[in-house]
Amino acid sequence: MSATSQHSSHRRRPFIVRPMEERDLGQTAEVEKDAFPTLFPSTPFRRELNNKIAHYLVLARNEEGRSSDPTLPPLPYPESHSDNGRTLLNRMVSGAARRIWRQRNPSWQPGDEFIAGFVGIWNMVDEAHIVSIGVRTEYRGLGLGELLLLSSIEQAIEHELRHVTLEVRVSNHVAQNLYKKYGFTERGLRKGYYTDNREDALIMTTPLIQTETYKTLLRDLISAYESRRAPSERHPTPRFDD
Repeated sequence: MSATSQHSSHRRRPFIVRPMEERDLGQTAEVEKDAFPTLFPSTPFRRELNNKIAHYLVLARNEEGRSSDPTLPPLPYPESHSDNGRTLLNRMVSGAARRIWRQRNPSWQPGDEFIAGFVGIWNMVDEAHIVSIGVRTEYRGLGLGELLLLSSIEQAIEHELRHVTLEVRVSNHVAQNLYKKYGFTERGLRKGYYTDNREDALIMTTPLIQTETYKTLLRDLISAYESRRAPSERHPTPRFDD
């Protein structure tokens, strides 16, 4: 775990950020389709797993004590013994909701980690380029895009890169403000960058991220984030046993 994520807290960590694995391919593709319905062509995630410069992170729900967090969308677990006291109508409605959910998320099975979002990063020369951040519709507004962003920056620091860069739609002021909070500044414009509507993209880049000044900024932002949200468990780079 990154040193910046080691916070002592009794609060449950509802999400885990970790490197994408082969078992995540189906769910990650579903997240992308949900987050970017007009994207064409879709990302070849299996090929990206074997791309030496690509580093994808997924955001998985931590299901320990899952029923204790009412702010998260419920997962469609099978009926339990506790359903015996409910009315037939309630059980039918619940069953219908589960079937609709399963049609939208066919890759997830009970017992699997549920993937709520992902971020793709390409490490090129001395910079990390964020190619995509996607979060499922029902998980937006929970600060998960910011969690993926800060995890990407942590990974870039651990890989000893110098900058993080990305493109953002010129109309997406919410995302631009988030990136500015993490030190990104506008460095250029890509005309007609987005294929769905030919919208222009702003190029945004961080200052040097290996300086103590930037690392202090990142630590402060993570501390502020985790004071608002439950602390997260983050393993932005693969971990190997000795």
